[in-house]
Amino acid sequence: MKNKLIELIADLKLNEAEEVADELIQQGIKAQDLYDMVMEGLNAIGKKYENGECYIADLIVSGMIAKNIFASANLHQSGENSVKPLGTVLFGTIFDDIHDIGKDLMIDALENRGIEVIDLGVDVKVEKFIDAVKQYQPDIIAVSCVMTNSIPYLQQLGNALEEANLLENRRFLLGGAVVNHDYVKIPQIDFMTNNFYEGIRYCEVYLEEKNKGAKDE
Repeated sequence: MKNKLIELIADLKLNEAEEVADELIQQGIKAQDLYDMVMEGLNAIGKKYENGECYIADLIVSGMIAKNIFASANLHQSGENSVKPLGTVLFGTIFDDIHDIGKDLMIDALENRGIEVIDLGVDVKVEKFIDAVKQYQPDIIAVSCVMTNSIPYLQQLGNALEEANLLENRRFLLGGAVVNHDYVKIPQIDFMTNNFYEGIRYCEVYLEEKNKGAKDE
């Protein structure tokens, strides 16, 4: 049944996937195991998109499936607050873009990995990002963008972060449907992806290495 859930998510069968997930929850599946299966399904969808086998709308549907499953299992509430977070991610959807499914899914996934997330919401102006970085001093700045008309604001944000010397000892990430290495040329960005799993893994690996480096000093 576990492999079936992964296949159903990869095939974008929303109702069937949620039904199987509910059965697994009732059977007492561990939250981490369910989370890992959902992420594996999302990874499969991401690869299909990269290979031209599905479209942006399919990515959105896969995000809705995962979000519903997470909500059913209360995975977003299962973090151990007493444990020191692995690190902090500042997250927001750039100005002139109100899409939040991908962002919210990433936030749930990051929090389930023991990472603190500060959510700035959607339609976030460059100035708000800059002020928030100064206030919260995050390890990672993550920006979501679906609309191509918002790319100029991403460029403004990159320049503003660099001019304010806010990129030192942290990472600047871009995620979402707008990601295309052929026409998104923002030198300040460290990593771009439209794959949920890749984005989460990048954050995890960076924060683990950063923490290890701090302990070794």
